[in-house]
Amino acid sequence: MHNSNKRYLGEFYTPLSFAKKAIDYIYKYISKEELASGKYRIWDMACGLGNLEYYFDSSIYKYLYMSTIREEDVLYCKNKFIDACIFQYDYLNDDIYDNNIIYTKIPEKLKRDLEDKSIKWIIFINPPYATSQVAGTNSKSKKNVSSSLIRDIMHKEKLGESSRELYIQFLYRIHKEFFNKSAYLFIFSKTNYIKSNNNEKIRNTICNYKFMDGFLFSSINFDDTSKQVPFVISFIMWQISNSHNIKNENIILDVLNDDTTFSIKKNYSVVDSNNLLNKWIKRVRTSETFVPLSSAIKVKTNGNDIRDKVASGFIGSLMSCGSDLMKQNLTSILSAPQASAGSLSITKDNFEKAMVIHAIRRSIKVNWLNSSDQFIIPKEDISMVFILDCIVWTLFSSSNQTSSMDNVYYNEKYYKIVNHFYPFRYMEVYENNSFFDFDGEDRFVAIYIEENKKYLSKEAIDLLEKGKELYKFFYSNIDSINKEKFKISLFDVGFWQIRKSLKDTKIGVSLLKEIKYYRDVLRENILKESYKFIS
Repeated sequence: MHNSNKRYLGEFYTPLSFAKKAIDYIYKYISKEELASGKYRIWDMACGLGNLEYYFDSSIYKYLYMSTIREEDVLYCKNKFIDACIFQYDYLNDDIYDNNIIYTKIPEKLKRDLEDKSIKWIIFINPPYATSQVAGTNSKSKKNVSSSLIRDIMHKEKLGESSRELYIQFLYRIHKEFFNKSAYLFIFSKTNYIKSNNNEKIRNTICNYKFMDGFLFSSINFDDTSKQVPFVISFIMWQISNSHNIKNENIILDVLNDDTTFSIKKNYSVVDSNNLLNKWIKRVRTSETFVPLSSAIKVKTNGNDIRDKVASGFIGSLMSCGSDLMKQNLTSILSAPQASAGSLSITKDNFEKAMVIHAIRRSIKVNWLNSSDQFIIPKEDISMVFILDCIVWTLFSSSNQTSSMDNVYYNEKYYKIVNHFYPFRYMEVYENNSFFDFDGEDRFVAIYIEENKKYLSKEAIDLLEKGKELYKFFYSNIDSINKEKFKISLFDVGFWQIRKSLKDTKIGVSLLKEIKYYRDVLRENILKESYKFIS
């Protein structure tokens, strides 16, 4: 066996109440009598303790195949499912020879049934969900958890990151095994094979599925899953059909409460990658070297992936990684190139879209049900008032990591980092002190806001006014601030530097709370438009 113990880090036994619900859905399409007629065979390749099959009528057992990687589970199921064919089998490694499936380890009875073209197949499965992480992700990295012969084949076929997920490896072998058979796939799983942009190659390659029915529920119902960060689990019934593809299916799923009662219906259709929100903004070609940052004031000097190029006319950097709502935390703006593949240069030409993307990605509340929804190009026009709301909200958000720094050393050269996202004309907030010298040039965002002030909503104005109070307070208390710690030396201090340095000195706390209050009020304006950006 290949790392079998590690692989089971991702196995969660199906809650019996949802297993029963799944069988109720199956019986709507294929009756208990039909399943017992001999026309069908059912195979669960990751049966565990048999929770999925628990509510099947015993008349079906003689047509039921159950396999699992662990011997103790086989022994348990043999006592429970009399007449079923139950055997130990490693579905991701056994009978895989030179990229082909050659049966040497499955029972002869199963081999004969697989060769019988008159038999219809039902794959009824809840495969393990583990995903191997890249090395060094954390101290508990599952680096080798998805090593298998199936993954090796997927690598050769250049199927990318999908091969790291165990359940998608199951889908891949099921595709190879049942592509030309009359078969149904009834599967409990995560939903990123439908939604995630990273799985587009998988959808194009193996998801020859026709949608039948299904439901969604929260992972909180599984034992040993995080109660703090629940995610969506689906049970979906597919017909494997060469004339269909998942991308073209109208997938409408029932959302179930924790007691399996019906809540709402949810559209879960595939989003075309060309409609994803990150495709909305123009990525300007980078051509100039500039000091790279890994956070607001930390220069990136170590690692293989140092991105130190910016576009001509660079005013900042947008980090916007991934396309699903669960990735919203991978969103920020900085004053220098950010060491991430999901980052791009902000210029005056793409500034508005960058601010909208940042605000939409950061403002939406993520829950278990919407966590795999996708950020998409807006379905309807957006107004200048909305754009200004997004800009002002972004300027005072915790993910605004813009900063200003002088004499930053990188690659044998000194750089000055200008904060183009400084929100005010300096003389509006200047308080007498001898520390800062105004260089006479107001920053881009301050000028932009003044030129477009007619589009400011009341909520945006309120936040800006409270922001002015904060900046004035900061300058008047500059002698109390640990300037060296937060690399404060220039007048156009970043909001991150102001916020962190005041908290560090334990002053201005009430003002920061008021900023948060007005920011939350403005956020409600943005949320009213958020439906345009989600699918």
